[in-house]
Amino acid sequence: MIPVTLLKIEGQKVTKLLTPERDGYHGIQLGYYEKAERKLTKPDVSRLRKVGVSESFSRFKEFRTEGPVDGLQIGSAINVSLYSEVSSVDVTGITKGHGFEGAITRWGHAGGRRSHGSHFGRLPGSLGMRTTPGRVFKNKEVPGHMGCDQVTIQNLKVVDVDVEANVIALKGSVPGSRNGFVIVKPSVKAKEPKK
Repeated sequence: MIPVTLLKIEGQKVTKLLTPERDGYHGIQLGYYEKAERKLTKPDVSRLRKVGVSESFSRFKEFRTEGPVDGLQIGSAINVSLYSEVSSVDVTGITKGHGFEGAITRWGHAGGRRSHGSHFGRLPGSLGMRTTPGRVFKNKEVPGHMGCDQVTIQNLKVVDVDVEANVIALKGSVPGSRNGFVIVKPSVKAKEPKK
């Protein structure tokens, strides 16, 4: 048995082709996450209709390419069949937000003794030193805001690709909460399969 995460590829289309003459680099822009047209901004509605895209996409994401992409035009739909020949992928997402957390939860510190008379408890411990340097060093692991960070998990193995359901199954977990959006790209550091 292999624990997998199922990712559904939502309806998305190419909304713009980027060129070096106009934009400075090659790439494509994808539109996704449909909403009612009345909930979109007027500039987004007008530029979608101008290029002939009938869907009301509310989010857009650009992807750089090394050169012009063959077979892709404005209005081309993107589906899970792109990953049928890919063995491993990199997944980027926004991690779950935890709000303000202490040093033990945020950084995994051990905390103090739980014996009688100890007032250490779940405190972070000593932060600085003496008169020299007379300050707390940067990057000290202290309490603060945890989560809501962009994280990329590399080399997740593609277990299955279901073209009919538009679902891809990846071995392991991906960053973010349920129903969140993630970016799935072919792995940059793809590992060669062992012989």
